[in-house]
Amino acid sequence: MKIKDEIQALLRQIVIKRDGGCVLRYIPEAGTCGGYKKDGNLIFQAEHLISRSHNVSFADLRNIVCLCKYHHGYWKPQNSRLYWELIEKIVGEERWAWIKKTEADKKPYKMNWILIQLALKQELNKMIK
Repeated sequence: MKIKDEIQALLRQIVIKRDGGCVLRYIPEAGTCGGYKKDGNLIFQAEHLISRSHNVSFADLRNIVCLCKYHHGYWKPQNSRLYWELIEKIVGEERWAWIKKTEADKKPYKMNWILIQLALKQELNKMIK
């Protein structure tokens, strides 16, 4: 497994714990969560608010929310404007300002993925204890 794939898996685990599941689960306009595994549990995914191709924010937890498979793969594309309005409210003014600023930053950044992976492992371990 490539290191960015491992980082993505860590991010997913962290945002599931941090967000407690899909961030749209209690919003009536978004409908009911969906997309289930064979064991009956919802499938949760790490949604990058700024594209994953943007290295500087790829592994930054401020850039990621937890979505169920339904909201991520179906509802978001069908309701793009409402999705972004809801996300702006969910993440709050300060985090939204960071997202917009970071999205506009087009400078290339060299990332130390090994150190980032280590930091995420430590973050997840703190959450588990």
